[in-house]
Amino acid sequence: MSLSLLTTVAFSQTPVCGPIVEDFNTPANGAAGFTGSFSFQANKLQKQNVVATAVYSITTPTYRLANTATTLGFGFILDGTKQVARVTIKVMYVSTLTNTIEIVEIGNFVPNYGNSNSATICQAIDLTTLPGFPTGGAYRFQFDFVSAAGAGGNGETITFDDFRTNGIISQIPLPVTFISFEAKKIAGGIQLTWKVAGEENIARYEVERSTDGSNFTKIGTVNKSGLDTYNYDDATAVNSALYYRIKNLDNDGKYKYSSIARFINGRSEVVLKAFPQPVKSQLTIQHPVLTGNGSISISTADGRIIKSIKPATGSIQTYIDMSGLQAGLYMIRFEAGDGKSESVKIVKQ
Repeated sequence: MSLSLLTTVAFSQTPVCGPIVEDFNTPANGAAGFTGSFSFQANKLQKQNVVATAVYSITTPTYRLANTATTLGFGFILDGTKQVARVTIKVMYVSTLTNTIEIVEIGNFVPNYGNSNSATICQAIDLTTLPGFPTGGAYRFQFDFVSAAGAGGNGETITFDDFRTNGIISQIPLPVTFISFEAKKIAGGIQLTWKVAGEENIARYEVERSTDGSNFTKIGTVNKSGLDTYNYDDATAVNSALYYRIKNLDNDGKYKYSSIARFINGRSEVVLKAFPQPVKSQLTIQHPVLTGNGSISISTADGRIIKSIKPATGSIQTYIDMSGLQAGLYMIRFEAGDGKSESVKIVKQ
Protein backbone atom coordinates (compact mmCIF):
# COMPACT_ATOMS: atom_id res chain seq x y z
CA MET A 1 0.00 0.00 0.00
CA SER A 2 1.14 3.50 -0.79
CA LEU A 3 1.47 5.57 2.40
CA SER A 4 3.02 8.93 3.05
CA LEU A 5 3.84 10.25 6.53
CA LEU A 6 4.41 13.76 7.84
CA THR A 7 5.72 14.39 11.36
CA THR A 8 5.95 18.17 11.32
CA VAL A 9 3.29 20.09 13.25
CA ALA A 10 3.09 23.17 11.00
CA PHE A 11 1.58 22.80 7.51
CA SER A 12 2.22 25.50 4.93
CA GLN A 13 -0.59 24.18 2.70
CA THR A 14 -3.28 21.52 2.87
CA PRO A 15 -1.33 18.29 3.47
CA VAL A 16 -1.92 14.89 1.87
CA CYS A 17 -4.10 13.85 4.81
CA GLY A 18 -6.56 16.69 4.14
CA PRO A 19 -7.73 19.69 6.18
CA ILE A 20 -8.78 19.59 9.82
CA VAL A 21 -12.42 18.47 9.85
CA GLU A 22 -12.80 18.20 13.65
CA ASP A 23 -10.75 20.19 16.17
CA PHE A 24 -13.13 19.48 19.12
CA ASN A 25 -12.97 23.20 20.04
CA THR A 26 -16.75 23.66 19.97
CA PRO A 27 -18.03 22.37 23.32
CA ALA A 28 -21.55 21.86 21.92
CA ASN A 29 -20.13 19.25 19.53
CA GLY A 30 -18.70 17.20 22.38
CA ALA A 31 -17.11 14.05 20.97
CA ALA A 32 -18.58 15.02 17.55
CA GLY A 33 -19.63 11.48 16.66
CA PHE A 34 -16.26 9.91 17.54
CA THR A 35 -16.77 6.77 19.64
CA GLY A 36 -14.56 4.29 21.45
CA SER A 37 -12.29 4.24 24.50
CA PHE A 38 -11.71 8.02 24.60
CA SER A 39 -14.04 10.69 26.01
CA PHE A 40 -14.43 14.41 25.34
CA GLN A 41 -12.27 16.40 27.79
CA ALA A 42 -10.94 19.98 27.55
CA ASN A 43 -11.64 20.40 23.81
CA LYS A 44 -10.05 17.12 22.73
CA LEU A 45 -10.57 13.37 23.07
CA GLN A 46 -8.75 11.92 26.04
CA LYS A 47 -8.08 8.47 27.49
CA GLN A 48 -7.44 8.70 31.21
CA ASN A 49 -5.80 6.22 33.59
CA VAL A 50 -3.65 4.69 30.86
CA VAL A 51 -2.20 1.21 31.38
CA ALA A 52 0.98 0.02 29.65
CA THR A 53 0.47 -2.18 26.53
CA ALA A 54 -3.32 -1.74 26.69
CA VAL A 55 -5.19 -1.15 23.42
CA TYR A 56 -7.48 1.89 23.19
CA SER A 57 -9.66 2.59 20.14
CA ILE A 58 -11.29 5.53 18.38
CA THR A 59 -13.83 5.20 15.56
CA THR A 60 -14.56 8.29 13.49
CA PRO A 61 -17.93 9.41 12.10
CA THR A 62 -18.72 8.62 8.46
CA TYR A 63 -17.13 10.84 5.80
CA ARG A 64 -17.50 10.87 2.02
CA LEU A 65 -14.83 11.43 -0.64
CA ALA A 66 -15.22 13.61 -3.72
CA ASN A 67 -15.81 11.69 -6.96
CA THR A 68 -12.42 12.91 -8.23
CA ALA A 69 -10.43 11.71 -5.19
CA THR A 70 -7.65 9.20 -5.84
CA THR A 71 -6.36 8.91 -2.27
CA LEU A 72 -7.82 8.52 1.20
CA GLY A 73 -6.14 10.63 3.88
CA PHE A 74 -6.20 10.89 7.66
CA GLY A 75 -4.25 12.80 10.28
CA PHE A 76 -4.34 13.74 13.96
CA ILE A 77 -2.19 14.91 16.87
CA LEU A 78 -1.34 12.59 19.77
CA ASP A 79 -0.44 14.20 23.10
CA GLY A 80 -0.84 13.66 26.82
CA THR A 81 1.43 12.44 29.60
CA LYS A 82 1.91 8.98 28.04
CA GLN A 83 3.07 8.06 24.57
CA VAL A 84 1.59 5.61 22.08
CA ALA A 85 3.85 2.69 21.15
CA ARG A 86 1.96 1.69 18.00
CA VAL A 87 -1.05 2.76 15.93
CA THR A 88 -3.11 0.36 13.79
CA ILE A 89 -5.44 1.91 11.20
CA LYS A 90 -8.53 0.26 9.74
CA VAL A 91 -10.93 1.74 7.19
CA MET A 92 -14.57 0.67 6.80
CA TYR A 93 -16.63 1.10 3.62
CA VAL A 94 -19.30 -0.65 1.59
CA SER A 95 -17.45 -2.55 -1.12
CA THR A 96 -18.82 -2.61 -4.66
CA LEU A 97 -17.52 -6.20 -4.87
CA THR A 98 -19.47 -7.54 -1.89
CA ASN A 99 -22.17 -4.91 -1.25
CA THR A 100 -21.33 -5.26 2.45
CA ILE A 101 -19.12 -3.35 4.87
CA GLU A 102 -15.46 -4.27 4.54
CA ILE A 103 -12.97 -3.62 7.34
CA VAL A 104 -9.50 -3.28 5.83
CA GLU A 105 -6.35 -2.79 7.88
CA ILE A 106 -4.33 -0.25 5.91
CA GLY A 107 -1.25 -0.07 8.10
CA ASN A 108 0.39 0.21 11.49
CA PHE A 109 3.34 2.27 12.63
CA VAL A 110 5.22 3.74 15.58
CA PRO A 111 4.42 7.46 16.06
CA ASN A 112 7.40 9.81 15.92
CA TYR A 113 7.35 11.89 19.12
CA GLY A 114 10.86 13.25 18.71
CA ASN A 115 11.88 15.04 21.91
CA SER A 116 8.35 15.96 23.00
CA ASN A 117 5.12 14.36 24.22
CA SER A 118 3.38 15.27 20.96
CA ALA A 119 3.28 13.39 17.65
CA THR A 120 1.60 14.64 14.48
CA ILE A 121 0.30 11.97 12.10
CA CYS A 122 -0.53 12.64 8.43
CA GLN A 123 -0.96 9.80 5.95
CA ALA A 124 -2.62 9.08 2.61
CA ILE A 125 -3.39 5.78 0.91
CA ASP A 126 -4.01 5.13 -2.79
CA LEU A 127 -7.64 4.10 -3.38
CA THR A 128 -6.53 1.37 -5.78
CA THR A 129 -5.28 -0.58 -2.75
CA LEU A 130 -8.80 -0.75 -1.28
CA PRO A 131 -10.75 -3.52 -3.09
CA GLY A 132 -14.15 -2.33 -4.24
CA PHE A 133 -13.91 1.18 -2.77
CA PRO A 134 -16.68 3.09 -4.61
CA THR A 135 -16.23 6.38 -6.45
CA GLY A 136 -17.17 9.13 -4.01
CA GLY A 137 -17.53 6.43 -1.36
CA ALA A 138 -18.47 6.80 2.30
CA TYR A 139 -15.96 5.60 4.90
CA ARG A 140 -14.89 5.78 8.49
CA PHE A 141 -11.66 4.98 10.32
CA GLN A 142 -10.86 2.95 13.40
CA PHE A 143 -7.59 3.73 15.16
CA ASP A 144 -6.19 1.27 17.72
CA PHE A 145 -3.53 2.74 20.03
CA VAL A 146 -1.15 0.59 22.10
CA SER A 147 0.09 2.58 25.09
CA ALA A 148 3.84 2.60 25.72
CA ALA A 149 3.59 3.11 29.49
CA GLY A 150 1.16 3.78 32.32
CA ALA A 151 -0.03 2.18 35.54
CA GLY A 152 -3.66 3.31 35.50
CA GLY A 153 -3.10 6.27 37.79
CA ASN A 154 -4.73 9.69 37.76
CA GLY A 155 -3.09 12.08 35.32
CA GLU A 156 -1.83 9.33 33.03
CA THR A 157 -3.41 10.29 29.72
CA ILE A 158 -3.31 9.97 25.94
CA THR A 159 -5.07 12.69 23.93
CA PHE A 160 -6.31 12.82 20.32
CA ASP A 161 -6.94 16.14 18.55
CA ASP A 162 -7.27 17.96 15.22
CA PHE A 163 -8.54 15.07 13.10
CA ARG A 164 -7.85 15.48 9.37
CA THR A 165 -9.25 13.73 6.31
CA ASN A 166 -9.81 14.66 2.67
CA GLY A 167 -13.53 13.83 2.79
CA ILE A 168 -16.53 15.71 4.17
CA ILE A 169 -19.03 14.54 6.76
CA SER A 170 -21.59 12.19 5.21
CA GLN A 171 -25.30 12.85 5.62
CA ILE A 172 -25.92 9.10 5.46
CA PRO A 173 -23.78 7.27 8.05
CA LEU A 174 -22.50 3.74 7.62
CA PRO A 175 -24.35 1.20 9.81
CA VAL A 176 -22.85 0.00 13.08
CA THR A 177 -20.29 -2.80 12.74
CA PHE A 178 -20.15 -5.65 15.26
CA ILE A 179 -16.47 -6.39 15.90
CA SER A 180 -16.86 -9.23 18.41
CA PHE A 181 -19.48 -11.01 20.54
CA GLU A 182 -19.07 -13.56 23.32
CA ALA A 183 -20.82 -15.07 26.34
CA LYS A 184 -19.20 -16.21 29.59
CA LYS A 185 -20.33 -17.74 32.88
CA ILE A 186 -20.39 -15.43 35.89
CA ALA A 187 -21.64 -15.89 39.45
CA GLY A 188 -25.03 -14.35 38.67
CA GLY A 189 -25.67 -16.08 35.34
CA ILE A 190 -24.20 -15.42 31.88
CA GLN A 191 -22.50 -12.19 30.84
CA LEU A 192 -22.67 -11.07 27.22
CA THR A 193 -19.99 -8.76 25.83
CA TRP A 194 -20.03 -7.18 22.39
CA LYS A 195 -17.76 -4.65 20.73
CA VAL A 196 -18.91 -2.26 18.00
CA ALA A 197 -17.58 0.42 15.69
CA GLY A 198 -19.62 3.41 14.50
CA GLU A 199 -22.67 4.52 16.47
CA GLU A 200 -23.77 7.66 14.63
CA ASN A 201 -27.38 6.61 14.11
CA ILE A 202 -27.88 4.10 16.94
CA ALA A 203 -30.83 4.40 19.34
CA ARG A 204 -30.24 1.30 21.51
CA TYR A 205 -29.33 -2.40 21.58
CA GLU A 206 -31.74 -5.23 22.34
CA VAL A 207 -30.56 -8.59 23.70
CA GLU A 208 -32.29 -11.70 22.38
CA ARG A 209 -32.09 -15.31 23.62
CA SER A 210 -33.06 -18.67 22.16
CA THR A 211 -32.95 -22.32 23.20
CA ASP A 212 -32.86 -23.70 19.64
CA GLY A 213 -30.85 -21.07 17.69
CA SER A 214 -33.85 -20.16 15.52
CA ASN A 215 -36.63 -18.69 17.64
CA PHE A 216 -35.41 -15.68 19.63
CA THR A 217 -37.07 -13.64 22.39
CA LYS A 218 -36.05 -10.20 23.65
CA ILE A 219 -34.74 -10.36 27.23
CA GLY A 220 -33.25 -6.90 27.76
CA THR A 221 -32.24 -3.50 26.42
CA VAL A 222 -28.93 -1.62 26.61
CA ASN A 223 -28.80 2.09 25.86
CA LYS A 224 -26.18 3.63 23.59
CA SER A 225 -23.18 4.90 25.57
CA GLY A 226 -20.74 6.13 22.92
CA LEU A 227 -18.17 3.57 24.09
CA ASP A 228 -17.10 0.64 21.95
CA THR A 229 -17.75 -2.22 24.41
CA TYR A 230 -21.06 -3.25 25.98
CA ASN A 231 -22.09 -5.80 28.61
CA TYR A 232 -25.38 -7.42 29.59
CA ASP A 233 -25.86 -9.94 32.40
CA ASP A 234 -28.51 -12.61 31.88
CA ALA A 235 -29.47 -13.54 35.44
CA THR A 236 -32.32 -15.79 34.27
CA ALA A 237 -30.13 -18.18 32.25
CA VAL A 238 -30.77 -21.89 32.84
CA ASN A 239 -28.25 -24.73 32.73
CA SER A 240 -28.77 -25.73 29.11
CA ALA A 241 -27.56 -24.77 25.66
CA LEU A 242 -28.47 -21.14 25.00
CA TYR A 243 -28.12 -18.90 21.97
CA TYR A 244 -27.79 -15.11 22.03
CA ARG A 245 -27.76 -12.32 19.49
CA ILE A 246 -27.75 -8.52 19.66
CA LYS A 247 -30.13 -6.35 17.67
CA ASN A 248 -29.07 -2.75 17.13
CA LEU A 249 -31.91 -0.33 16.43
CA ASP A 250 -31.26 2.87 14.51
CA ASN A 251 -32.99 6.19 15.08
CA ASP A 252 -34.76 5.79 11.74
CA GLY A 253 -36.24 2.41 12.67
CA LYS A 254 -33.77 0.23 10.74
CA TYR A 255 -31.99 -2.57 12.55
CA LYS A 256 -29.20 -5.11 12.20
CA TYR A 257 -28.27 -8.33 14.02
CA SER A 258 -24.94 -9.45 15.38
CA SER A 259 -23.59 -12.94 14.90
CA ILE A 260 -25.21 -15.61 17.09
CA ALA A 261 -23.25 -16.68 20.17
CA ARG A 262 -23.85 -20.20 21.50
CA PHE A 263 -23.19 -20.96 25.19
CA ILE A 264 -22.95 -24.62 26.15
CA ASN A 265 -20.95 -26.54 28.77
CA GLY A 266 -19.32 -23.33 29.97
CA ARG A 267 -18.00 -22.51 26.51
CA SER A 268 -19.04 -19.66 24.21
CA GLU A 269 -18.55 -19.49 20.46
CA VAL A 270 -20.06 -17.80 17.44
CA VAL A 271 -22.39 -20.14 15.55
CA LEU A 272 -21.23 -21.03 12.06
CA LYS A 273 -23.67 -19.53 9.58
CA ALA A 274 -23.56 -18.95 5.81
CA PHE A 275 -25.94 -16.69 3.91
CA PRO A 276 -27.73 -15.89 1.68
CA GLN A 277 -29.16 -19.28 0.82
CA PRO A 278 -29.11 -20.01 -2.06
CA VAL A 279 -26.17 -17.80 -3.03
CA LYS A 280 -25.51 -16.29 -6.46
CA SER A 281 -22.22 -14.44 -5.99
CA GLN A 282 -21.26 -13.09 -2.54
CA LEU A 283 -21.37 -15.51 0.40
CA THR A 284 -21.13 -14.20 3.96
CA ILE A 285 -19.81 -16.61 6.59
CA GLN A 286 -20.19 -15.86 10.29
CA HIS A 287 -17.82 -18.02 12.29
CA PRO A 288 -16.03 -18.37 15.65
CA VAL A 289 -13.00 -16.17 16.24
CA LEU A 290 -10.04 -17.44 14.28
CA THR A 291 -6.96 -18.54 16.22
CA GLY A 292 -3.67 -20.00 15.07
CA ASN A 293 -3.69 -21.48 11.58
CA GLY A 294 -7.43 -21.67 11.06
CA SER A 295 -9.03 -21.75 7.63
CA ILE A 296 -12.24 -22.01 5.62
CA SER A 297 -12.52 -24.55 2.82
CA ILE A 298 -15.16 -25.12 0.15
CA SER A 299 -15.68 -28.60 -1.23
CA THR A 300 -18.01 -30.17 -3.76
CA ALA A 301 -20.67 -32.76 -2.92
CA ASP A 302 -18.16 -35.54 -3.70
CA GLY A 303 -15.57 -34.13 -1.28
CA ARG A 304 -13.17 -32.29 -3.63
CA ILE A 305 -11.76 -29.14 -2.02
CA ILE A 306 -11.95 -26.39 -4.62
CA LYS A 307 -11.16 -23.31 -2.57
CA SER A 308 -9.35 -22.55 0.68
CA ILE A 309 -9.41 -19.19 2.47
CA LYS A 310 -7.58 -17.94 5.54
CA PRO A 311 -9.78 -15.43 7.41
CA ALA A 312 -8.23 -12.46 9.17
CA THR A 313 -7.03 -13.30 12.68
CA GLY A 314 -9.60 -12.18 15.25
CA SER A 315 -12.41 -11.88 12.69
CA ILE A 316 -15.90 -13.35 13.14
CA GLN A 317 -17.12 -12.76 9.57
CA THR A 318 -15.60 -13.62 6.18
CA TYR A 319 -16.82 -12.93 2.63
CA ILE A 320 -16.31 -15.37 -0.26
CA ASP A 321 -16.88 -14.74 -3.96
CA MET A 322 -18.89 -17.70 -5.31
CA SER A 323 -19.67 -16.20 -8.74
CA GLY A 324 -17.15 -18.40 -10.58
CA LEU A 325 -18.53 -21.69 -9.25
CA GLN A 326 -21.07 -23.91 -11.00
CA ALA A 327 -24.58 -24.24 -9.58
CA GLY A 328 -25.00 -27.03 -7.06
CA LEU A 329 -24.43 -28.18 -3.49
CA TYR A 330 -21.23 -27.26 -1.62
CA MET A 331 -19.84 -27.83 1.85
CA ILE A 332 -18.27 -25.00 3.86
CA ARG A 333 -15.85 -26.23 6.54
CA PHE A 334 -14.42 -23.92 9.19
CA GLU A 335 -11.25 -24.92 11.05
CA ALA A 336 -10.78 -22.65 14.08
CA GLY A 337 -7.09 -23.43 14.53
CA ASP A 338 -7.60 -24.97 17.98
CA GLY A 339 -8.56 -28.45 16.81
CA LYS A 340 -12.28 -27.72 16.49
CA SER A 341 -14.16 -27.59 13.21
CA GLU A 342 -17.70 -27.08 11.93
CA SER A 343 -19.38 -27.53 8.57
CA VAL A 344 -22.45 -26.14 6.86
CA LYS A 345 -24.05 -26.90 3.47
CA ILE A 346 -24.81 -24.16 0.96
CA VAL A 347 -26.52 -24.11 -2.41
CA LYS A 348 -24.98 -22.16 -5.30
CA GLN A 349 -27.58 -20.82 -7.71
